[in-house]
Amino acid sequence: MAQQQLAVGATHVSSRSGSLRRVLGRDWLLAWLMIGPVVAIVVALLIYPFLDAFVLSFQERFVGQTGTFVGLRNYVDLFTGADAIFLKAAGITFALTAAAILGKLILGLAMGAVLNQEIPARNVFRGIMFLPWAVPAVVTAYAWRFLFDTTGPINGVIAEFSLLDDYLYFFNDAKLALPALTLVVIWAGVPFWTMNIIAGMQAIPQELYEAADIDGAGTVQKYWYITLPSLQAVLAVTAMLSTIWTSANLTQIIILTGGGPNNATMTVPLLSYLTAIPGHQLGLGAAISMTIVPVYMILVYFLTRRMLRQEG
Repeated sequence: MAQQQLAVGATHVSSRSGSLRRVLGRDWLLAWLMIGPVVAIVVALLIYPFLDAFVLSFQERFVGQTGTFVGLRNYVDLFTGADAIFLKAAGITFALTAAAILGKLILGLAMGAVLNQEIPARNVFRGIMFLPWAVPAVVTAYAWRFLFDTTGPINGVIAEFSLLDDYLYFFNDAKLALPALTLVVIWAGVPFWTMNIIAGMQAIPQELYEAADIDGAGTVQKYWYITLPSLQAVLAVTAMLSTIWTSANLTQIIILTGGGPNNATMTVPLLSYLTAIPGHQLGLGAAISMTIVPVYMILVYFLTRRMLRQEG
């Protein structure tokens, strides 16, 4: 009798396991059917082009010709080139990105603090603030090109009030081109920072501020000890994304300066484009673009590690 009960129980467990396997099997099939198109798109648009560019960077290949494997020669040429154009472009890319991120951070925090308050017509000001982010990069570049032109409003004011002896040739002067370009990049990127900072501020529990009021904390103290620490995760993610987008910026630089004057605004992405497309050196252009990938990987690694540590 006991053996029969055990057999029945084993059969019941086996039946339940089989049914679970069938259910899980259907779920996994459904899951793969749902994510299959996404995986295919990622592989087709991201993974395959990246691997193809990585392989291409070890070849000497020109447009319309078959590539020849040359090992690390493309990378050696970049770092030992006679004109050192790549090293100069890397330095300019770092300077532009660092200055732009700092400017976006300061202005984003300031505008976020203001637009998070109960002020008249707050939604109107928020909508106006988001305009630079909504406008296409091409439109932004041409608008600023008009503003900085010798016949534009800025030089018009200078001439009208005799502020200087001559016009300011923003994108034709090597000393002014990079600061002017940085200003454009900051203007276009501040709304993204402000939007994330406002969202982060609204997620902070109001009980923390109420407790600080009871303890007699002032506005500056609450901002320093409550707001900023609570925004660490938001600022980290925003900084990572903004760093990648800023360092990879291409449209605005091509329209405003084209890398000039005298390569004063030549960045790594622009150098890669000019080398591969107009210059027809596909292998060397791919090698230039690959040099910035480790920087992105390091940023993603440390950010992910920090986020996981905070969640833990």
